[in-house]
Amino acid sequence: MTLREALNTGSAFLRDSGIESFTIDAALLLANVLDTDRTRILINAEKQISADDYKKYQELLRRRANHECTAYIVNSKEFRFLELYVDKNVLVPRPDTEALVEAAVCGIDKLKKTKDDIDVLDMCTGSGAAALSLKYERPFIKICASDISTAALSVAKKNAEKYKLQNEICFIQSDVFENINQRFDIIVSNAPYIPHDVIKTLQLEVQNEPAIALDGGGDGLEIIRRIIGGARNHLSQNGYVFLEAAPEQMSEISDIFSAAGFKHIETKRDLSGSARVIYAMA
Repeated sequence: MTLREALNTGSAFLRDSGIESFTIDAALLLANVLDTDRTRILINAEKQISADDYKKYQELLRRRANHECTAYIVNSKEFRFLELYVDKNVLVPRPDTEALVEAAVCGIDKLKKTKDDIDVLDMCTGSGAAALSLKYERPFIKICASDISTAALSVAKKNAEKYKLQNEICFIQSDVFENINQRFDIIVSNAPYIPHDVIKTLQLEVQNEPAIALDGGGDGLEIIRRIIGGARNHLSQNGYVFLEAAPEQMSEISDIFSAAGFKHIETKRDLSGSARVIYAMA
């Protein structure tokens, strides 16, 4: 069997299993088995696949057909300029969070005009996607990454080691601000914001991600309220909080910011044009 035939067979199997992204997923899984990339598969499409490799490919296809996320199967997900290790202990990084990083980068650049040292906290860091991206793109910052989950922090540390940033990022196990003992110029967070009863309506792939990283309580804002409520005691003068949330939550989060004494409350849109990030100054 050629690589082209294996790819076409895999795509058809995933399509018939109800996987919407069947073409790209089949290619990613085949590339993982062959330790190559999708481009080289196309270039070498007429080459033969070994029986052992085809057997491995079939097993990965079966896992994907059971709605296991492709990123978990291959333990990898691209995010901005990085390729991150991911497993079932963390959320899969998504383009939505790239908007959060972009907004925070703009905030860092604005502060840099008046401050030499900029301290940043990435709360609910998960895989470390935001923290690593911010440090990678703005190496001059000092940054800490916190999470309630020690398993998630292990993943974040693994990614930091990959990019030789393990000594550049401070990792803290903490339930929101419980173990946070310093002030920051910027706090960034992709905290859980999905309402509890909504989770069961989401794609099966999403439902298989860590509940602790998805579940924002009854209205989805339970953790966000705690972050905003404690942020002023952990921010420097004129410090900022940047939060990712759903577009329909922006108005209520703005009210929460206002009630907590924050000012200059603004939103940023994601690539689809939806408000995805809200930020405010202490």
